[in-house]
Amino acid sequence: MNVTTHSFNRYRSVALSLAVALTACADRDARYELSMRTLAPVAAGNALVYVQPALARATVVDLSQATPAVRQVAVGDDPVLVQPRVAHDEALVLSRGQRGSAGVAPAPASLTAVTAAGASRRWTLGSPFNALSQNGDGRYVMAYFNNSASAGRLLFNPNEVAIVDLDRAAATGNPVVRTVRSFGGVPNGVVFSPRMTVAGEPRTLAVVLSDAYVTLLDLNHPERSEITVRLTLPEDARAIAPAQVVFDTDNATMYLRADQSNDLYVLRLVTVTPESATANDFRPALNQLAAGVRPADLALFGEATARKLLVVSPGSRDARVIDTVANTTTVVPLDAVASRVLLFNGPSPRSATSELRALLYSTGGVASAVSFVELADIESRRSQNVETLQLGRVINQALPLPERGVVMFGHPSSATGSLSLLDLGHRTAAPIFSEVALESARFDDDRQALWVAPRTGERLGYIELTNFRPGEIRLDAPITDVIPVSGGTSRRVVALHDAADGWITVVDGTDVTRERSRSLRGFLLTALLDEGEAQ
Repeated sequence: MNVTTHSFNRYRSVALSLAVALTACADRDARYELSMRTLAPVAAGNALVYVQPALARATVVDLSQATPAVRQVAVGDDPVLVQPRVAHDEALVLSRGQRGSAGVAPAPASLTAVTAAGASRRWTLGSPFNALSQNGDGRYVMAYFNNSASAGRLLFNPNEVAIVDLDRAAATGNPVVRTVRSFGGVPNGVVFSPRMTVAGEPRTLAVVLSDAYVTLLDLNHPERSEITVRLTLPEDARAIAPAQVVFDTDNATMYLRADQSNDLYVLRLVTVTPESATANDFRPALNQLAAGVRPADLALFGEATARKLLVVSPGSRDARVIDTVANTTTVVPLDAVASRVLLFNGPSPRSATSELRALLYSTGGVASAVSFVELADIESRRSQNVETLQLGRVINQALPLPERGVVMFGHPSSATGSLSLLDLGHRTAAPIFSEVALESARFDDDRQALWVAPRTGERLGYIELTNFRPGEIRLDAPITDVIPVSGGTSRRVVALHDAADGWITVVDGTDVTRERSRSLRGFLLTALLDEGEAQ
């Protein structure tokens, strides 16, 4: 394993020497010919986790000390997905298991949680799921079949799901494996509600999204049956796909926006008396609200007793304010087409008072102007509460930073810069020159800096978000990706380089210099060494 520090002078470790010797042997074991391919690495606290499917191993690179520690963790057979656990210093590895063949015993599908210290926990799932969704605090995860990929089995049930409580060890009832009711479709995705009171009890709900219907599961009572709600009549053949869910936790209500529909779907969760031990104590009451032509985004605002929806519909070039209590709609025409809503608290050029306001904009190169909306008295003043700001260039991407009072926009490259900073309080835009698009930008753990790197370049760029001062550092190899890591007393970001044996550069986010950076190479070979020593 190579480590580079300060001036990037390298020294060779015993691990790399042994690996070279092993792979040079003419009669080397076939294990050392296994693919070195890894899944895209993820951060787990102050560590980086690489998963090598051919070895069913996770390589954990612990960056908490000056000299990184490399640990190997076994995961389930045929890992297909790794993602950081929300709000925890762990990585979740989804494995499809082994079908079995001559001389190879079958192995069940599983989910493995890997910590930054190299510890692990595992839950057996049974079916070879290929997709994961987590709730907002990282307690629950649902494994399901993504309809865009094959399960790799002769027979499988595409509507089967597994719900895992990550705060509990594997046991009877954890995970809960069940089949959700289907009207001919399969899950397109899963979203989780925040904690909200339903039937007098705090609940977390899983909402399974399918074409033309949704399915609700009560995670606090997994023994109860699911509730499936059709969004269209049985004779309606439209493939409307639920695309956005907004939860009103104070009023036990959810609002759904669906592609191919001009309506919003309102599901109010009404308390009922359960008919059996497996029946639910609530049911959804469905209502529909007209929302213009092709509604693209929505946001809730207002007090719990006077909740309102702000909806933007690019097809009708307007915004709509829907009073969910009075069931009235106010149409606000827009000069600039908008497909995104950003609510923010802040001042305006005419008032130093911080109030809830809205910015409406579009991405994808369809608009070069944005709209500021004063939400107070919007129903009576309508367009008088809208101010249009011309940016002079179409907006390709947007990166909202409401806590900093700005939005960063990406534009086509030009002499006036490919980025701009929109000041939400002063309503002015300033250009920033950039060689990269916002899609590759990454925040560090505490959102103090934004890091960007071109995929073919050796320079890592950053913007300090406290003063929006840009900078860059040159590394020793082209950068393929950037991953900020958390933990410790300093901010750090890891630059990935293209190397089969594993190559990263760790940059100190508080002192971005070559002298304070260190490079590590060869750490993926330790998995092969461990395989050899185990025989």
